[in-house]
Amino acid sequence: MRIFAIGDLHLEGGTGKTMDCFGENWRNHDQKIFSAWERIGRDDDLLLLVGDLTWAMRLEEALPDLARIGAMKGRKILIKGNHDYWWESHSKVRRALHPSVQTVQGSVIIERVAIAGTRGWLCPNDLWFKYSDKKIYEREVGRLRAALESLRGRETEFDTLVVALHYPAVNERHEPSGFTELLKNYRADFCVYGHLHGDAIPGALTGDHDGTRHVLVSADAVDFTPAEILRTDTIDKVRPSY
Repeated sequence: MRIFAIGDLHLEGGTGKTMDCFGENWRNHDQKIFSAWERIGRDDDLLLLVGDLTWAMRLEEALPDLARIGAMKGRKILIKGNHDYWWESHSKVRRALHPSVQTVQGSVIIERVAIAGTRGWLCPNDLWFKYSDKKIYEREVGRLRAALESLRGRETEFDTLVVALHYPAVNERHEPSGFTELLKNYRADFCVYGHLHGDAIPGALTGDHDGTRHVLVSADAVDFTPAEILRTDTIDKVRPSY
């Protein structure tokens, strides 16, 4: 199995909103994404979609975009982004999804790959972090902790741990956070995230840090083509207990 990831599809959601105002590279960006996946994807692949899926404001408005995602090849896992206002609850969203699509509320193990996910949030000392963000940040750290803790005792069932977030796990100065502490303590192999665009991409945290490989997969960061994260047939290790 191959695992790919991309974030920030920003589909129209019945709003008529396009992304052209963010640069010429965003023109017809949805066609670029779906065409790229049609070209490189296979039915036995897993695709992580890490938030900001559609501009829809209500679930009913998001249904055409969700159906479009459902028609993509392979198995898909969705993470909520900060612009996914239509995402009312995991139970309602799950009922609206194609059988090949699922949300992650906690963790899931697929072919010996554990995936733990949550939206994440701005980290303390971020340029845009306000006092009102503190409560949301702490809640999201708690959700990731619960997701990772749900894997305790199941270490023999997986060889690789992928954490999927929408936000990066650090602020723009790459300072440690509650998220990075969890990545280190639970020995996450990958942290896949989106959210950052344009001028923020060059300064993003990428590569290996404290044993975790951070991968930025926002649509414009990966040239609107899902990025391959790993192949399960290349994994050759036994994961120790926490």
